[in-house]
Amino acid sequence: MYISLKNNSEREQIAKELLGRILNKYNLEKWFQCKEIVIEQDATGKAFPIIRLSAWKNDEEGMMAQFLHEQYHWIEKGKEEQMGNAIRELKILFPNAPLEKPEGGGSESSTYKHLIVCRLEFLALKEILGEGVAKRIVSSNKNYTWIRRVILERSSDIDGIIRKYFPEVI
Repeated sequence: MYISLKNNSEREQIAKELLGRILNKYNLEKWFQCKEIVIEQDATGKAFPIIRLSAWKNDEEGMMAQFLHEQYHWIEKGKEEQMGNAIRELKILFPNAPLEKPEGGGSESSTYKHLIVCRLEFLALKEILGEGVAKRIVSSNKNYTWIRRVILERSSDIDGIIRKYFPEVI
């Protein structure tokens, strides 16, 4: 894992130390899709072309959730057809999904992709930290609020679609 800092600010240094502690404390290798991470103060998380993490997450659970979330975006790399098919099925299940943030993903494509990514983030957190902690982390996140509620309420529907199109990750 290569972790760099965008501006080398104090907050970025603290976030890098925190991520390093997490990577040393937990065996997260099975979730590694991208091994190049840049931490940037005041940025929003991004997955491509390398993972960018925000330095504002100063707690272990929040940083771990952000790290796993961005790693899971990489499942769509090279699997655009599968993601397109999964989105079509999700649109049938959730035809009136809110698209605008903070409830949705900001666009139709982002909203439906995040049903998959956020569900996988939850499942990873559940495996690492337990179901109760994972639910608390996911439920308290202020981004994608409708998505995060639905991935808990309609888990079997979403898990079925993930198993169908991305069986290697569930």
